[in-house]
Amino acid sequence: MTPHKIAQEVTGEELLNKYMIQSSHPVVKSWVKQFMLNTGEVDGEYVGRLYWNDDDGYSIVFDHNTPPEADRPEFNYILDSLTRQDYYNG
Repeated sequence: MTPHKIAQEVTGEELLNKYMIQSSHPVVKSWVKQFMLNTGEVDGEYVGRLYWNDDDGYSIVFDHNTPPEADRPEFNYILDSLTRQDYYNG
């Protein structure tokens, strides 16, 4: 029986010396955002996570309470739009 030879770990320098390396920006296949909605009233806080993936689109999970608008069409999309950083930065 021949013993297995353990290959030496590749290094960045080794690859750079041998190849010209090019790549594109990463393709985002899915993400998750944590969010909180708060009306300022007692029991008016809604905390959850908004998920999106390339195959299924949006899904949402609330920790405790669910706001009444959550079952309406486009809720997840609008929440995503309103929580995008560029929405606040103009």
